[in-house]
Amino acid sequence: MTRGAEQISVQRADLGANATLRELTALLRSGSTIHDPAQMLAHYASWFGRDPAAIATDLFVTVSRRDMPEGDYKLTRVLTARQRLDTGGDAPNPWREWERLPVGRGGLIGMILERDEPQLLTGLNIPSDPVLGELLASMRACMATPHYDEGEALNWAIQFSMDPARWSPEDVERSLLNGNLLGTATRNLVSRQQAQILNAKLESQMDEVARVQRSLLPDKTPDIAGLRIATSYLTSEKAGGDYYDFVHFGDGRWGIMIADVSGHGPAAATVMAMLHAYLHGLTKERMTPKRSIAEINSRLYQSLHEGMFVTAMFMHYDAGSGDLDFVLCGHPPARVRRADGRVEALEGEALLPMGIVEPYDLASTKATLNPGDTLVMYTDGITEAARLNEQGKRDMFGLDRLDDAIRACTGQPPCVIDSVHKALYEHVGSMTRDDDQTLIVLRREDDA
Repeated sequence: MTRGAEQISVQRADLGANATLRELTALLRSGSTIHDPAQMLAHYASWFGRDPAAIATDLFVTVSRRDMPEGDYKLTRVLTARQRLDTGGDAPNPWREWERLPVGRGGLIGMILERDEPQLLTGLNIPSDPVLGELLASMRACMATPHYDEGEALNWAIQFSMDPARWSPEDVERSLLNGNLLGTATRNLVSRQQAQILNAKLESQMDEVARVQRSLLPDKTPDIAGLRIATSYLTSEKAGGDYYDFVHFGDGRWGIMIADVSGHGPAAATVMAMLHAYLHGLTKERMTPKRSIAEINSRLYQSLHEGMFVTAMFMHYDAGSGDLDFVLCGHPPARVRRADGRVEALEGEALLPMGIVEPYDLASTKATLNPGDTLVMYTDGITEAARLNEQGKRDMFGLDRLDDAIRACTGQPPCVIDSVHKALYEHVGSMTRDDDQTLIVLRREDDA
């Protein structure tokens, strides 16, 4: 029972005996499942065809001025028998075969289209029409109703009868209302089909962008002496703005970057591709994190549109000593799980994100990854993943839950990633993401 229904007192009329209402309900219900304009027109034609004004029609013509030169029109339907209105016979589908439709100019139809308002014409005497030929020879009355689109009479329904007194102004009223209601519904279906086609194209393009973007990420983790490495890259959309990479500088020195481009989608993916090109274009000899970031920032500053930026953590790692030299560009500091199980931030001097200012004041921080330590680099899509609490406010995953997830495992990189993902799902309760989520987990082996 509906909640609170026991407190409501009403009397419900019995409409079951109304056959017309039952039939109309079934017609509308089934019509709501139709997605093709021609099928919908045929579906409702049987109902509108019951109108005495429609039954009296001896010749039915529909025309369209949409996208036509001044004075020209397309003949979308010419039906010489009323019963063919239900199926349209073998006439071309105007929504799919526009080019097959004949073009008209002038004649009685041209005269009608000069006025964008309903018309009732009597006393017809047209032995031969330049467009419809002898079809009008026996017709004595015409009822023409425009179907408006954005205020313009772009489509018309024109009915002919051999009876000069067949129709009244009241018939024109009904025809105008019915035709425009059906025309609006048809237009909505056409728009929906066009949107579906465009969405399919966009989906295909996004798939391609995502494929190219994925190709810019490392296809496998590098073999760095003394390190175990695991990574995870999950996008909120097919094309994301997170980025990570490894660059070998030689002599056991590695550049490791994790970055987050502002925004999502193709724009962010494009900036990510730029970042990849800039990173791999660095001169590797005697390159320091400060020099690397200074060069990348300069290029981003010249390239990015206003309002776009890139946060990043970029570090040089010495595989022989475990020494780190890193720069934080508006990016959250990495977390370190020490060999004794403590989890702490790898603090460094915070800088602005890249691409905002030039020149760029830089400062790097030195640290050491000791044997048994695990370093966790992440993007803020992890900590800012949120659910709504009982008060309806966003409850973010946060650093505390991230640290708990890091502590709740062995410290081995695959275990850390699994633990973080499990904790995220338990907190958010969904596999979908509002932001990209990336993890790089590095563990210096005990025997390094």
